[in-house]
Amino acid sequence: MNIPFYKMQIAGNGFVLVDLAALSGKTRAPDATRDAPGEGGNSVDPASYPTLARILCDRRYGIGASGIIFLSADNSIRVLGPKGRLAETADDAILCATRFAFDSGRTAARSVTFRTNRGDRSVDILGAHEFRIALGSPFSILGGAVITPDAKRVVESLEIGGTTLSCSAIHVREDVVTAFPRALGTLDFPGFSGLARRAFPARDVIPSVAQAITRETILVRSLPRQESGASAVACAALATAVCSGQTETDAIVIFESAGTDGNPDEEIGRDRDNSRRLAASWDVRANEMYVTGSGGYLFEGTFDAPDMPGAD
Repeated sequence: MNIPFYKMQIAGNGFVLVDLAALSGKTRAPDATRDAPGEGGNSVDPASYPTLARILCDRRYGIGASGIIFLSADNSIRVLGPKGRLAETADDAILCATRFAFDSGRTAARSVTFRTNRGDRSVDILGAHEFRIALGSPFSILGGAVITPDAKRVVESLEIGGTTLSCSAIHVREDVVTAFPRALGTLDFPGFSGLARRAFPARDVIPSVAQAITRETILVRSLPRQESGASAVACAALATAVCSGQTETDAIVIFESAGTDGNPDEEIGRDRDNSRRLAASWDVRANEMYVTGSGGYLFEGTFDAPDMPGAD
């Protein structure tokens, strides 16, 4: 079965998007100048989603991704992880789907609502490629308490195998362990990542190193591969920086990539479509965190998947 797809990313977190309407020839490609790839009359049975997710997300024999997005013409959406399980939260994937829905002309309003397996999710459309989604309130992984912008202490000292590690452990959709560069000492990022995971063996934590460049800019080094990973890292970095007195409650979070040596200007220069950064904000009154960003296209193609139930 030939499956047309788009490989998308946001802040380095990659997703495979399958436009289900394109399989029946009912939509147009995002540039709106030609038909989307695919053969009319094909369809995908939802029962095959888990198998397709495992195949297409495979980083050695598939396309490679943190998740797969199945998007219908009515903006019903299903996001599955590499193991074929439905994602409980998928903010990064939804921001990628918003970019596709906007570019393909499925929405011209100030917001778009996706019908997920856990209810409707709305995304605000602020501009051509500025999409905002709410992530809720942050809370402490260690104590379980809700964190507010006036919290006095979110950075904890953890003893791990004889090493003391100063970091925050915050849940905003995902579990994120954040340290500042000065707290790492002689530790490099892989060493910090290993210690962070050892500190929380029962959780799938995302290690992150955050550095406040200005009062409105945070540089982050992380490898967010969960379905909401980049959004969660941005919010956790902002919460840690705000409660440490380093930034305001609104900041641009720039994700460091290989070869830039922590230079935010070089990162911005590479970010031609604003998909390598996220704007994070913390509504003080409602204690609600938001991210604003846009998915970016990496490439498109077709994947020759095994025949699945429901394929005509």
